[in-house]
Amino acid sequence: MAAKGKSALGDNFYEQVGGKACLQRVHNILYTKLFTHPWLKGFFAHTKREVVEAQQTDFWMGLMGGPSIYGGRSPRDAHVHMFMPAEVFDIRHKLLAEALVEAGVAPDLREKWLAIDAGFKRAIVNESPDECHGRYRGEEVIIVPRPPNLTRE
Repeated sequence: MAAKGKSALGDNFYEQVGGKACLQRVHNILYTKLFTHPWLKGFFAHTKREVVEAQQTDFWMGLMGGPSIYGGRSPRDAHVHMFMPAEVFDIRHKLLAEALVEAGVAPDLREKWLAIDAGFKRAIVNESPDECHGRYRGEEVIIVPRPPNLTRE
């Protein structure tokens, strides 16, 4: 068993939301939405869904005060190779809100979860592709143009 993480949300937030099973359910719903979204799916063109879902669950487990087993990059470093305008983050955040409802997370817990998620916006959003670079030598910056027929939300 991995060591318990420390959470600004309180020691029992992880248990309150339903532990790892809830996180897995939420992330399964979320990534179904992300991998089929007309714009956001482009950011995952070369990504294995099961890997990114597992990483997201591990990351959030530790954030919520559950087992701290995530060994990946920080959100800023994990996304530095992607040009992500604010609209991309906002769409993803809205899809997360939908996933939380669909997964049956209680309204007060959804609010806390979404507040923490919103706090990552500054770390992930870019104003220009010039702010991005590969995570390793030779990695290209991912720029996914907004589909022209996509309605504004």
